[in-house]
Amino acid sequence: MHVNKNVVRGLLAVTGLACAATTVSAQAVASNQVWEVRFVVDNAGPFAQGPNATAVGITMQARVALRANTATNGSTNLGISRVGGSPNTSGTGFLMTFADPLDSAANHGTIGRGETGEQFNGSGINDSTGAALAGHFAAYRGSYAPSGSGGSNTDTSNGTFATAANGNQTVTNVVGSRAFGNTNPGNLAPSAPGGALGAATLNGDGTLSGEFASIYRFIYTPRFQLGVTFPRDITVTAANMGVRYVFRDQGGGNFSAANAVVLPAQTFTFRVPGPGAAALVGLGGLIAGRRRRA
Repeated sequence: MHVNKNVVRGLLAVTGLACAATTVSAQAVASNQVWEVRFVVDNAGPFAQGPNATAVGITMQARVALRANTATNGSTNLGISRVGGSPNTSGTGFLMTFADPLDSAANHGTIGRGETGEQFNGSGINDSTGAALAGHFAAYRGSYAPSGSGGSNTDTSNGTFATAANGNQTVTNVVGSRAFGNTNPGNLAPSAPGGALGAATLNGDGTLSGEFASIYRFIYTPRFQLGVTFPRDITVTAANMGVRYVFRDQGGGNFSAANAVVLPAQTFTFRVPGPGAAALVGLGGLIAGRRRRA
């Protein structure tokens, strides 16, 4: 069934997951971390989902709160360090899969990096090649080389896109971080109770309060096929998401991030066109072709 809401979220209490902590590091154990990750699907603008969509924008956002800590030195929540990860040696690491019922190995939609609408460091610089920032938002590009430039959108940590044997689109290597080379002014300024960029507080009813951090932007371009009689739903699964939060300022733009915690898988859907939009695309191409011949 189609999900009508433009925000799909999961409140993920990670009680029971392994995560080492010591009095030296002052990081919270996994059972004291409560994560909320959501995928905001565009419902307005040029990349809105729906029966006329030619491409759909999706923004991954997150926030984290810490439960009360009994350690004498406490735990500090400086916000989100990372959401995502890369495949591990057994091939079971972070993986997003976009499943379109029309996809095949030879004919399929595509997934890629969406523009964030930002400038790195607020200095008028986009990525290191001059292109508009896409994929990771500016605060999560500090580890990209060369340091302080925002790196290239094609950095190996800025998402790897592939096509599975059945035609479904996949994403791995979403490994941006705020923990290294963090020279982006303001991204540690308090923007939520208890910290910055995704730092939240835990309410008595188990919900979170505080601003979400925007982590990553995707653009999905569906396959068009004339003769299809319905708009269709794309089903997205985000599995083995590794998350870290920032808990200590080391100085010089470097911070300590807590050990990674792997969250349960999330699944959400969004809608793409049926034959009406495909026909419009074909008609537009035909009109353009006639104009060129005129």
